[in-house]
Amino acid sequence: MTARQRALLHLLVEEYIKTKAPVPSARLAEGLGLSPALCRYELIALEEMGYLTKPHASAGRVPTRLGFRQYSLSLLPPKPLPEATRERLERALEGAKEPEAFLVKMAVGLSGYPALLRLRPRRSPRVLQVHLSPLPGGTLAVFVLEGGRVKEARLPLALPPERLRQAEEALLGPFAALPPAPRGLEELFAHLGRALAPGLSLTYREGLSEALKEPEAKDPAFLERLVGLYEAGGEEVLTPPGRVDVRVGEVEGLAQVQAGFTKGEWLGEIVLLGPMRMRYLEALSVALGLSQVYTGQHAG
Repeated sequence: MTARQRALLHLLVEEYIKTKAPVPSARLAEGLGLSPALCRYELIALEEMGYLTKPHASAGRVPTRLGFRQYSLSLLPPKPLPEATRERLERALEGAKEPEAFLVKMAVGLSGYPALLRLRPRRSPRVLQVHLSPLPGGTLAVFVLEGGRVKEARLPLALPPERLRQAEEALLGPFAALPPAPRGLEELFAHLGRALAPGLSLTYREGLSEALKEPEAKDPAFLERLVGLYEAGGEEVLTPPGRVDVRVGEVEGLAQVQAGFTKGEWLGEIVLLGPMRMRYLEALSVALGLSQVYTGQHAG
């Protein structure tokens, strides 16, 4: 791709993000000071490379997934948030009763997109005790973890009290990995293992209603995919600390901007969700800036 083709592609993507409509070649030619014939020639070349498509013969052009990806990656590393904005966020975060919930609210407010904050402990805590109690149609498992933390899980498996006591005896801690299951308790131990697998991972969500403001939300399939991504438990592997990623079209029609960080004993990431026609410039700055504010880092 030549420098002129790159400039043409980036201008087209920015116009499409703003207007939400196919971009005519005349507007692009005027914006870059090109002759109409040369502009059309370069647009045809970009189409052949897979960066653009033309929905209708007489309409303008729109970016493809490849075009959005090329554009979004060109914005890395992101521009920092304005110093005054960052300082206000730092002061507000210091006074917040629930800093994590506040952080995702600010991510939504600054970006205009649904936001997730995912936190995962650097290592799985050791289990000190396991208490099992019968429930109607199931079992309540209470894990006492090191540091005085407690995790509860409702298991969809009902067993008589004597079998639960047998399981508790086999689960005397401390242990980092679930011990082998006694004969006849394999299914219970499998449920316990799945309950322990996420450890103390936390996910904060905010701003799903923002997605309804996008023209793409008129498509029920788009909304279904976005809600599924929003409500998912999270990736097994988080974005590496200090890194900002853009994932375009990995889930059809959707884009994700992700910033990874570390804070104390936690690994984490801030994620913004939107259509492929996302305002990447702002979203990237918000994700990176909030991760820096949350971890006490300073841009620059």
